[in-house]
Amino acid sequence: DKKIKKLTSLQENAVNNILNTENTVSLLYGVTGSGKTEVYMELIDKYLEKGLKSIVLVPEISLTPQLIKRFEERFGNNIALLHSALSDGEKYDEYRRIVKDEVDIVIGARSAVFAPLKNLGLIIIDECHSDSYKQDNNPRYNAKEVAIKRAEELGAKVVLGSATPMLEEYARGLKNVFNLVTLERRVNGKELPKVELIDMNKEVGRAKGHFSLPLIDEINKTIERGEQVILLLNRRGYSSFVTCSNCGESVKCPNCDITLTYHKSSNILRCHYCGHATKYEVTCPKCHEKSLKDLGVGTEKIEEELKEILPKARVLRMDVDTTSKKGAHKKIVDTFSKGDANILLGTQMVAKGLDFPNVTLVGVINADTSLMLPDFRSSEKTFDLLSQVAGRAGRSDKSGKVIFQTFNEENYAIINAKENDYKSFYKEEMKVRKLMKYPPYYYLVSLNISSKDSKLALVEAKKCEKVCHKYLDKTIILGPSPASIFKKQNIYYYQLILKYQYQDNIHEVLEKLVEYYATINKVNLDVDFNPIHL
Repeated sequence: DKKIKKLTSLQENAVNNILNTENTVSLLYGVTGSGKTEVYMELIDKYLEKGLKSIVLVPEISLTPQLIKRFEERFGNNIALLHSALSDGEKYDEYRRIVKDEVDIVIGARSAVFAPLKNLGLIIIDECHSDSYKQDNNPRYNAKEVAIKRAEELGAKVVLGSATPMLEEYARGLKNVFNLVTLERRVNGKELPKVELIDMNKEVGRAKGHFSLPLIDEINKTIERGEQVILLLNRRGYSSFVTCSNCGESVKCPNCDITLTYHKSSNILRCHYCGHATKYEVTCPKCHEKSLKDLGVGTEKIEEELKEILPKARVLRMDVDTTSKKGAHKKIVDTFSKGDANILLGTQMVAKGLDFPNVTLVGVINADTSLMLPDFRSSEKTFDLLSQVAGRAGRSDKSGKVIFQTFNEENYAIINAKENDYKSFYKEEMKVRKLMKYPPYYYLVSLNISSKDSKLALVEAKKCEKVCHKYLDKTIILGPSPASIFKKQNIYYYQLILKYQYQDNIHEVLEKLVEYYATINKVNLDVDFNPIHL
């Protein structure tokens, strides 16, 4: 009755290795399509035989119907699901089942790490490189750290799985702090898809909109063969911003120091931070000329271009706007699975964990978007996203092809993603991290000082800096500087960044600061250990 696939010998070895290790944490590093899900299910079964229960964490977005379906086929009703799309009533019901011991497996997003399972033996964290395991408002916990702590106290095991683990995690695997388990090959024995880079600097003048001719050509061929295409573009909306061609002013949010994003279907300019929305007019609010133009590119605009270039194509768009309604994500995945559309266009949602046997072409419209972010993890994010999305092609018996359009074909993150070479990327990026004193070589803490009064925020940020200089002798202190988004919802933000390797009293000093600012009403201090973004 249960659907159980026979494991390959590599998968068997991985399972045994994890069951027998002395380490609390195993890092399962396996290329895309190497069958990590089967390994998880086999491990859960082995723990069930010992009378022990399991928690499976997945990034919110890849709570894809597909993963759930595979677990339900194998474990039936023995699963409780916990994630943000459930209503309070549904959450309550799932919690009741867990507390009453009616289930042995909990699957959910990061907060499921707290699920009150008795006899917990195993916590699996899939796509463990994902940002969504860290909560970015208080309490700022990281589900991976909580899982490890919980496992240590119970004598349980943690499995972190990814095709592109975070550098910190892989470094621990190499040092045997984590037990490193590798799945080097795809289950179907197929080679990973070939990736082709297209230098967009050379395509200028020939390209149609944002599509180079070779990409259009490949999309056409794929559709004619009756196969499917996934296209990735990492921006939602129609265009990223609206600018006046007369005075050069971009239209910004009145509450936040950020440009508004143009959504054409609703003809609205919207702030993706505070939700402020205003109708799109062609008249510039500053110089009153009728000369506003939309620049940059988003998923809506690409969808429109696709329909012009390939009128016969049936395009599905998957981004935050099209998946906000309950069940919308599943509906899009099902429609595409059935073959009712031949192109799935989307933001990073389309990159992770999806498995469509008929997808033989993956195109990345602009491989550079995440490289341009002023964040020390931007190369890593770019490499992860490109590797993950490339892994969506050729997952069954048809072989796949991947095209990255880029303006930076010399960049090592892009070259290594093209070669699907995590280890070379790791070596290169670790050199940069060491040189720049970033994790995993140094610990980071960010202090955010905010106030409705920008002068007051700066004065207090300088006070914090003085305190840190006085008491944290082995710590590098950067700032204060305006945060990457200086003004959000009419509040001004300054940031201090602390980097240290050994600083025993850091918690003590920061706790005193936090206690001090708790008594001051016009200024807020937020402390974030190991922030994901700076």
